[in-house]
Amino acid sequence: MKKKLYIETSVWNQLEHNDRPEWREIAKKFFATLRGNIYETYISDLVVREIEATKNVALQKKLVEHINKIGPIILQTDEEVETLTDLYMKSGFASADSVRVYNDCGHVAIATINGIRHIVSFNCKHLVNDKRIDTFNAINFQNGYDFVIDITTPHRFILDFEEENI
Repeated sequence: MKKKLYIETSVWNQLEHNDRPEWREIAKKFFATLRGNIYETYISDLVVREIEATKNVALQKKLVEHINKIGPIILQTDEEVETLTDLYMKSGFASADSVRVYNDCGHVAIATINGIRHIVSFNCKHLVNDKRIDTFNAINFQNGYDFVIDITTPHRFILDFEEENI
């Protein structure tokens, strides 16, 4: 059985950003690994909406092309996702009220509700953060989602196929 990965928007964005060259290289290696078809990949309509909100049309087009190359399954936001997102906001992000933070919580809710344990992100402020992960998991357990979510950078899922054959 393939491991399921939910790929949050920040990972796609790194393919086209030059401000952190080391992250861009990691993103490239990660997506090269994904093309090996060893993981089951997911995004959501939330990722799609965030990319559609990109004001730079050329950048937006490139991001869509990257998504199309990988061909992840696209999950949909629904009432259950919105309810869980609201619980995250009230408990872990009580002082935040931005759309960006709400969307970050939405990514976790979508993955949780769809039984995807692994969320891949470069968002170290709101997602790849032990305190936040603990809060997400506590809320999940309190609300009947009985598995631990794991939010990490793409580094962890990169495989060097040449080394794998040694």
